[in-house]
Amino acid sequence: MTLTPARGLAWATLSFALFVAAFLAIFPILAALRVFGDVPHLAQMVLWSLSWGILSLLGVLVAAQLAFGAWLRPSPMALGIAAVGISLSAALHIVLQQWEIARFGYPDPEYVGWTGLLFAVLVALAVAAFSVFLVPRRFIGWAVASVLLGFAGTALVVASNVPGLSDGIRPESWPLAVVIGLCGLYALVTAGLVIRRALDRSRGVP
Repeated sequence: MTLTPARGLAWATLSFALFVAAFLAIFPILAALRVFGDVPHLAQMVLWSLSWGILSLLGVLVAAQLAFGAWLRPSPMALGIAAVGISLSAALHIVLQQWEIARFGYPDPEYVGWTGLLFAVLVALAVAAFSVFLVPRRFIGWAVASVLLGFAGTALVVASNVPGLSDGIRPESWPLAVVIGLCGLYALVTAGLVIRRALDRSRGVP
């Protein structure tokens, strides 16, 4: 099968569609789990990130098979980047809600602003980076753009939390501060690795 630019575009489009479908699949998954008993709320928070991330990774693989006519084998780098990002997303989801409860008595999106969406940005960033290290270099353009967008979103959220450091970090805020810092570091390192791979492509490195 000839790997044309059209096939690369088809892979990217289908991967995005399956990413959205994976998000929508979370709701019936959680509903099905409740049939078998009461699922602790914190477990549901973890499942949001894990199920969305894992299903999206599978979607990227399925999209590659359909577009390129072969099952691609993920490299250790692709799997490692994805695992760290999805794990950080799950950790942030838990820690952020626990911080809201400890600080205000109950969770409310108004208390955390854009930080409440960071878990989703991390999932998208992890899946996009996985894609960059999965498919042939000449097809990674859209995935690289998604990684850079995810990095920018993460950086903005991290930066929005910096002014709060001027008043010091309260004991109940330390776990959240550490996790947000790790999210920023993850985004920075991931963007650097992805840019290096993209530059290798421009130099003709196989």
